[in-house]
Amino acid sequence: MNTYTVKPGDSLTKIAIKIFGNANKWREIADLNGIADPSKIKVGQVLNLMPKVTTPAVTPAPVTTAPVTPAPVVKPVAADAEITISGKSVFYRFSNTTEKIFLGTLFKKGISRIGSFNTEHFIKDNAALLASLKLSSSEITTLLATSQNEGNLDSINTWDNSYLSWGMFQWTMGQLTDAGELAALLKLISDKQPLAFKPYFGDFGIDIAAGAGDVTGFITLNNVVQNTDTRKTAFRNNNWALRFALAGKEPAICAVQVLHAINRFNRFYFVPDADFGGLSINNMLSSEYAASLLLDQHVNRPGHVKIVVAAALSQAGITAQQLAIGSDADEMRVINKYLSIRRTFGKSPMTNSDTRAKVVKNFLDSGLISSAKNSFISNRNLRS
Repeated sequence: MNTYTVKPGDSLTKIAIKIFGNANKWREIADLNGIADPSKIKVGQVLNLMPKVTTPAVTPAPVTTAPVTPAPVVKPVAADAEITISGKSVFYRFSNTTEKIFLGTLFKKGISRIGSFNTEHFIKDNAALLASLKLSSSEITTLLATSQNEGNLDSINTWDNSYLSWGMFQWTMGQLTDAGELAALLKLISDKQPLAFKPYFGDFGIDIAAGAGDVTGFITLNNVVQNTDTRKTAFRNNNWALRFALAGKEPAICAVQVLHAINRFNRFYFVPDADFGGLSINNMLSSEYAASLLLDQHVNRPGHVKIVVAAALSQAGITAQQLAIGSDADEMRVINKYLSIRRTFGKSPMTNSDTRAKVVKNFLDSGLISSAKNSFISNRNLRS
């Protein structure tokens, strides 16, 4: 089946399940059809299910094991690409070809690109590269369960108030004069894969401003800090979208995206908390299943995680200290309370909490992640 005609009651998610048996395939359908807003499909609309064009094959960069050496990178040809617009679709064409390749869809202030470089496929094809960054198999699998609810590695958003967002977790430049998470990711790429950073970013004048940390910061363009609306607005230009989209297909850079996503655990999961008697959330909820669910919420509603965990403990009638030495059944009881609470918690509850939880549960039911206490194994100490 190459096409599908939208029927009453359809959504992209329902169509993806019906056609592919996988709800997360909705992104590919949206990308193939230039759909920026997934909620706006019409009865009778004919959707393409097969690609019209293909992107150039990406050859995984050679990898060496310890000591880690940055992977060789071939200079991208973004500077030699011509960008054209047809209706609401934006295309690019390299100077030495006649093929037009889909970049994104015009939407609001810029473009939306769902992307095609899937995290799951990248992880399966680049085990050695990820191992070279000292990532454990447990960390990678746990992230994979979470990433199914997020974007592709080459996804781009230049249409909202954060100017430019990129990658699987949509790291942003930050609104107005605010610092953003994108700078922290670029800093890590520069540190871990300098040979990849240079042709994709450094050669275009991008660097990281002094003071940028592991979570947020500012980038610089030609030595000017990008910390105002006027300066950041320049990054809505489709040329920047193309440069970041191409970078999101470079294996050396994708591996650092995975590392940066896993490093998010350091911000909330391993932090001792006086409200939990000096224990961290990891001391209490230590399974791969729990770690996946908690990371999923932290990406979506980071400020809710601790409060919801505390409420789950209270409703389950168990203390942090008891859960830390408790059984697998104790942990699962708290997880079930946690999932129930997070569904409606706060003035702006977690987006699609139940749907996202089902995706993670599929990984548990398939035996890809474990619900046993202490099954989540982190290599963060090896990376520090």
